[in-house]
Amino acid sequence: MLFLALFGCPADTEDTAEAEISYCDESVVGNICTYAGTAQAGFNGDGLDRRESWMYFPIDIEFSEYGKPIVHDWNNHRLRALEDDGTFATVMGTSFVGDGPPDLSDREQPGAPGTTVNLNHPTDGVYLPSGLFIDASWHTHKLRAYDPATGLVYVHCGDTPGYAGDDEETADNALFNQPKAVAYDEADGTLYILDMRNERVRALTSDFRISTVAGNGTKGYAGDDGVATDANFAFPSGTNPRPGGAIAVDGNLLYIADTENHRIRALDLDTGIVTSVAGNGTGAFAGDGGPATEASLNYPMDIEVEDGFLWIADSDNHRVRAVDLATGIIETVAGNGDVGDDGDEGPAAEAQLYTPMGVELDLDGNLYIADSFNHRIRRVAR
Repeated sequence: MLFLALFGCPADTEDTAEAEISYCDESVVGNICTYAGTAQAGFNGDGLDRRESWMYFPIDIEFSEYGKPIVHDWNNHRLRALEDDGTFATVMGTSFVGDGPPDLSDREQPGAPGTTVNLNHPTDGVYLPSGLFIDASWHTHKLRAYDPATGLVYVHCGDTPGYAGDDEETADNALFNQPKAVAYDEADGTLYILDMRNERVRALTSDFRISTVAGNGTKGYAGDDGVATDANFAFPSGTNPRPGGAIAVDGNLLYIADTENHRIRALDLDTGIVTSVAGNGTGAFAGDGGPATEASLNYPMDIEVEDGFLWIADSDNHRVRAVDLATGIIETVAGNGDVGDDGDEGPAAEAQLYTPMGVELDLDGNLYIADSFNHRIRRVAR
């Protein structure tokens, strides 16, 4: 029943395929197709059709009414925008790994051209209603802002790795330690930041003040049904950890992918109380068809909340799962648990995935999966 609810109506798609190339039919409801990438890891340039463009561990794709789709091409250290003609264009990042342009001209507004700004494994981003795109510049401990109107990029917040800035008059002195994810609350203009190695979630208000809203800075698992700032989370840590953790806003709830606790937790923004809403804490696969809080997840790396469902990139289970928020029931919607890349043009739940790191829905409700170790973005029509 859940599968029918998730994939109940087809969406219009634009056929950008060249006549001599046979592409997967992206319009068949419930089927999975490669949307971008070729399974070849690397970078073969911009200006190519999305299905002929190489990527290297793509970690996420962002759709928004405020701007063009943007892929975080993680190991190519680039943000790539999908143009109207179905080709990619790099908007931030170069062929070099680094922390901004050589002259550091992105440290102040208006910034530097995005194609001169060196990056180091960018992980997530979000559009603001102004059209500005905020990027979690993960390995360089910053948030960077990209202005599509000018092509310029500047450091929005952050500097060297650390933890500082809470409750000061402005966030000018804020420090992060590998900020992995961002989410924007249009209700009050707050930008939420998953500050991964600080084991916290922080809030940057519209008047540019920062504070911690979840996590006490100590890695572990504790605090359900209590104040979120007293709770323990388990985001990846160590000298060179995997990326992990994600956040999504839905009304008065902030959902948090508590990755190494193998849970999804929810912070009530009105009361400050945190609870678990998916995952039993065991890193495994179990529980489809039953309550999400009794199910096993395995390293959930990304989440989205859309259409009454909580969508989970259940990365080490090589699946995407969805929780019906009305019933609390969890189901697999993509991936059969086997590592591989087979299954295009067939039912999504029967296809193979390989460590999906990101999940997203477009404005028509179609599901997109950053099938990261297959170096592809895959799409499931709904």
